[in-house]
Amino acid sequence: MKEIDAIVRERHLLKHPFYVAWSRGEVARSTLAGYAEQYYSFERNFPRYVAGAYARLTDPAARRTLLENLLDEEGRDPTHPELWLRFAEAIGVPRARVRASRPAPATRRLLRAYEDLTLHATAPEALGALYAYESIFPEVAAEKARGLAAHYGVRSDRGLEFFRVHTEADVAHSDAERRILKAEIARSPEARRAAIRATERTVGAWWTFLDAFVR
Repeated sequence: MKEIDAIVRERHLLKHPFYVAWSRGEVARSTLAGYAEQYYSFERNFPRYVAGAYARLTDPAARRTLLENLLDEEGRDPTHPELWLRFAEAIGVPRARVRASRPAPATRRLLRAYEDLTLHATAPEALGALYAYESIFPEVAAEKARGLAAHYGVRSDRGLEFFRVHTEADVAHSDAERRILKAEIARSPEARRAAIRATERTVGAWWTFLDAFVR
């Protein structure tokens, strides 16, 4: 796991210029709106990626762990995609506009990476893709919420609930994914290498996605 954690730390998303600017209140509202539209393409598909990883696990206990993750995403109301739509509305973007938006090239690359790794690859690759993001998402969500409240006037529970939920829930999710991934990569050197490659591809796709919002 040391190599995987090192990859994630080296290119931690809070180091990306877009999130640095977000933290400082330097992102234009129009750019923030575009981000809300594009990120929704990932958020509404994320349950599929969790389900893909679930389907690749042979251990029943590990599957139950991911099932809890999947239930958190869209098995209860409000679903996480719905919480994102509420955030978009809080920054002035109508939900109909978010739903109608089409993925830009960088967004398509991000979605393709997750589809390849979680729907068509091995369990170590699928888990690497999930862990690469969820392991840092509590920290990212907390900082984004802080920036929204401090610089963009988003302070309502409705507008910030998406970030609050992920600040709390993804701690448990990423801890569980870490345990499962650690067991999977212990099976063979190739499993470890596959998980490392998946982590590298996932982190790279996220950075490319965020590059699109740097002016």
